[in-house]
Amino acid sequence: MHARVSTYQTDDPEGLIEGFKSVSSDLEQVDGFSHGYFLVDKDGGKALSITIWESEDALLASKSKADELRERGTEASDTSIDSVDHYEISHWVGSPTALRV
Repeated sequence: MHARVSTYQTDDPEGLIEGFKSVSSDLEQVDGFSHGYFLVDKDGGKALSITIWESEDALLASKSKADELRERGTEASDTSIDSVDHYEISHWVGSPTALRV
Protein backbone atom coordinates (compact mmCIF):
# COMPACT_ATOMS: atom_id res chain seq x y z
CA MET A 1 0.00 0.00 0.00
CA HIS A 2 1.05 3.57 -0.64
CA ALA A 3 -0.02 6.97 0.66
CA ARG A 4 -0.23 10.49 -0.67
CA VAL A 5 0.16 13.07 2.09
CA SER A 6 -0.74 16.70 1.41
CA THR A 7 -0.40 19.64 3.78
CA TYR A 8 -2.43 22.84 3.73
CA GLN A 9 -2.66 26.26 5.36
CA THR A 10 -6.04 27.98 5.67
CA ASP A 11 -7.80 30.93 7.24
CA ASP A 12 -11.12 29.17 6.62
CA PRO A 13 -11.00 25.70 8.23
CA GLU A 14 -14.76 25.17 7.98
CA GLY A 15 -14.65 26.04 4.27
CA LEU A 16 -11.78 23.60 3.77
CA ILE A 17 -13.69 20.83 5.55
CA GLU A 18 -16.62 21.46 3.20
CA GLY A 19 -14.20 21.43 0.28
CA PHE A 20 -12.79 18.06 1.36
CA LYS A 21 -16.34 16.71 1.66
CA SER A 22 -17.28 18.04 -1.77
CA VAL A 23 -14.61 15.96 -3.54
CA SER A 24 -14.84 12.80 -1.42
CA SER A 25 -17.27 10.89 -3.64
CA ASP A 26 -15.17 11.64 -6.73
CA LEU A 27 -12.06 10.48 -4.89
CA GLU A 28 -13.74 7.20 -3.97
CA GLN A 29 -14.28 6.50 -7.69
CA VAL A 30 -10.58 6.69 -8.61
CA ASP A 31 -9.12 3.27 -9.50
CA GLY A 32 -6.93 1.88 -6.75
CA PHE A 33 -8.16 4.24 -4.02
CA SER A 34 -8.52 2.47 -0.67
CA HIS A 35 -9.41 5.14 1.90
CA GLY A 36 -8.45 8.55 3.16
CA TYR A 37 -8.21 10.78 6.21
CA PHE A 38 -8.63 14.55 6.39
CA LEU A 39 -7.24 16.24 9.49
CA VAL A 40 -7.77 19.89 10.40
CA ASP A 41 -6.31 22.04 13.18
CA LYS A 42 -9.06 24.65 13.30
CA ASP A 43 -7.18 26.94 15.71
CA GLY A 44 -3.86 26.82 13.86
CA GLY A 45 -5.23 26.78 10.33
CA LYS A 46 -3.20 23.72 9.36
CA ALA A 47 -4.64 20.69 7.61
CA LEU A 48 -3.47 17.36 6.28
CA SER A 49 -4.94 14.85 3.88
CA ILE A 50 -3.77 11.26 3.73
CA THR A 51 -5.05 9.08 0.92
CA ILE A 52 -4.27 5.38 0.86
CA TRP A 53 -3.77 3.52 -2.41
CA GLU A 54 -3.77 -0.20 -3.14
CA SER A 55 -0.43 -0.05 -5.00
CA GLU A 56 2.28 2.30 -6.14
CA ASP A 57 0.95 2.00 -9.69
CA ALA A 58 -2.50 3.17 -8.51
CA LEU A 59 -0.95 6.07 -6.59
CA LEU A 60 1.06 7.20 -9.61
CA ALA A 61 -1.82 6.70 -12.07
CA SER A 62 -4.07 8.85 -9.88
CA LYS A 63 -1.74 11.85 -9.83
CA SER A 64 -3.56 14.11 -12.30
CA LYS A 65 -7.01 13.32 -10.88
CA ALA A 66 -5.71 13.82 -7.32
CA ASP A 67 -4.20 17.18 -8.34
CA GLU A 68 -7.57 18.22 -9.81
CA LEU A 69 -9.53 17.14 -6.72
CA ARG A 70 -7.06 18.84 -4.37
CA GLU A 71 -7.41 22.12 -6.30
CA ARG A 72 -11.22 21.86 -6.34
CA GLY A 73 -11.35 21.00 -2.64
CA THR A 74 -9.27 24.00 -1.60
CA GLU A 75 -10.52 26.61 -4.06
CA ALA A 76 -13.58 27.95 -2.20
CA SER A 77 -11.69 28.39 1.08
CA ASP A 78 -8.66 29.99 -0.61
CA THR A 79 -6.48 27.40 1.12
CA SER A 80 -2.83 27.06 0.12
CA ILE A 81 -1.45 23.63 -0.71
CA ASP A 82 1.94 23.56 0.97
CA SER A 83 3.20 20.10 0.01
CA VAL A 84 2.27 16.83 -1.65
CA ASP A 85 4.40 13.77 -0.90
CA HIS A 86 4.20 10.04 -1.60
CA TYR A 87 5.12 7.24 0.80
CA GLU A 88 5.18 3.48 0.89
CA ILE A 89 3.27 2.21 3.91
CA SER A 90 5.71 -0.11 5.61
CA HIS A 91 3.76 -0.90 8.78
CA TRP A 92 0.51 -0.10 10.59
CA VAL A 93 -1.13 -1.09 13.84
CA GLY A 94 -4.82 -1.95 14.05
CA SER A 95 -7.39 -1.86 11.32
CA PRO A 96 -6.48 0.62 8.56
CA THR A 97 -10.15 1.57 8.27
CA ALA A 98 -10.89 1.84 11.99
CA LEU A 99 -11.12 5.64 11.86
CA ARG A 100 -13.76 5.90 9.12
CA VAL A 101 -16.33 8.51 10.06
